[in-house]
Amino acid sequence: MTTNTNNKNTVKLVDILKTIFENNKTNTITEETLLSLYYIFDQTIFASLEIIDKELITKYVFLPSDRYFYVIEGRKGAKYMCLIQGDYCSCPSFNFSVLLKSDSVYCKHQISSILAEIISNVKAVQFDDSEYHSQILAIESVSFKTPTHKQQQK
Repeated sequence: MTTNTNNKNTVKLVDILKTIFENNKTNTITEETLLSLYYIFDQTIFASLEIIDKELITKYVFLPSDRYFYVIEGRKGAKYMCLIQGDYCSCPSFNFSVLLKSDSVYCKHQISSILAEIISNVKAVQFDDSEYHSQILAIESVSFKTPTHKQQQK
């Protein structure tokens, strides 16, 4: 079976999470919501919720274009950049478990970024559009790099 990545019927993380919360008619994580999230994401949901609880997510918004990405604080000073619409995270888990092994569809940072946005638990900072490139470089400079990341950069 082949998957057409250009198919407009492809389900995205944002769609899944919005549907769960719309069905529960709330922007809070109820027991029913948690069970639904656990059924879909298994143990990854708990790591995602921990990121939200510790308030480790910042939304970088660039004006006037309204471009944005999420920055998640990791361990030991690392920071990871998530582009939700682009299905990307700069973390090692995304590179290894999602891209290379296909064990997961999303990493905990992607899930937590969207969840935090839905439940209105994300801080936002604004920048001028002219700072977009420099902010990406700043985040990437403090991202943890695996040997695979380093090989891809050569």
